[in-house]
Amino acid sequence: MNITNNQVRFAIIGAGAITEESYLPAAEMVSNAVVSHLVDLDINRAKDVARRFQIANFDNNYKKVFGKVDAVIVATPPDSHAKISIDCLNHGLHVLCEKPLAASVDQAMNMVEIAKRTSTHLGVGMVRRLSWSSQILKKLIGSNMLGPVQRFDIEEGWEFSWPLRTGHIFQNENSRGVIADCGTHLFDLLLWILGTNRARVMSCKDDNLGGIEANALIELEVETPALRSTGRIEVSFSRQLRNTMKFYGKRGCLEAETVGAKKVYFYPSGQNDEPFVLSLPNYRSGKRNKEFSLQLSNFADSIINGSIKYVPADEAVTIMSLVEKCYTARRPLVQPWEVKHLESFFRENKNGE
Repeated sequence: MNITNNQVRFAIIGAGAITEESYLPAAEMVSNAVVSHLVDLDINRAKDVARRFQIANFDNNYKKVFGKVDAVIVATPPDSHAKISIDCLNHGLHVLCEKPLAASVDQAMNMVEIAKRTSTHLGVGMVRRLSWSSQILKKLIGSNMLGPVQRFDIEEGWEFSWPLRTGHIFQNENSRGVIADCGTHLFDLLLWILGTNRARVMSCKDDNLGGIEANALIELEVETPALRSTGRIEVSFSRQLRNTMKFYGKRGCLEAETVGAKKVYFYPSGQNDEPFVLSLPNYRSGKRNKEFSLQLSNFADSIINGSIKYVPADEAVTIMSLVEKCYTARRPLVQPWEVKHLESFFRENKNGE
């Protein structure tokens, strides 16, 4: 493959919200990548988004980009990731795939093997690793600032408000809910920050009642070179939660937002008052376009120079394995309103005796 002018030609497959809100604005911020083609099953949507972002070529069939680009970004619903990525890899195209990498561990492992066989790059969009606060958190924990991490406590939740262009997440029978969506990011951050790929799902409770789960509480054991640490991850599509990661060691606690922010907090051991705050000046909150542009630029640079400056797909296989184990181990999550109902029921029956 001949890369001209040190600029990688990309096609984006899928013109949904993540493409419109993140990938296309990010592409305008980098010099070593250009989006020359946009593909979506809805040809009118592909045409409209291509026009607004001044992309010359659009289509409703991703196979039409074979031979015309160097790489693709796969930003379609998860159950189509494997098929599209494998087709592209087999045609010599490098693939940056949105998370989750595939619909199953078996599919993901197949993608990894084909990428090795075809000598192509296969990365996964774990963009949260690139936020300033996540990078600082990892460095501080790696410096042994806390001592060995003994436990962790992670929460992420809000009322679902992502600007979906289709209802695939709620309509497809193979769709999974908040564990596969938010949980994928949080599992990845947890293992990456602690520098390990060894984790065990101890329990998983969710509110799945035949559809997708909107709330889940997961208990994990993570093995690091220093010791085994345990903790909880709580995720929600329907409730506002704390939205931070907390790591506890003998010397105190470190805390940062799960989606990336300008501050990291350190609570010294035995102190419950004001924390020490590490802050990034001139930080602009927003749609993480800076992180997406860095992810895109790193992937393009990897193609040009043969390096690996992205999250390789084999790391995503570990994360997908944890997601699958959660669904295998799932048990009913008792909701607060159910507790109140049960308390009322037993109180009324006791008084009636």
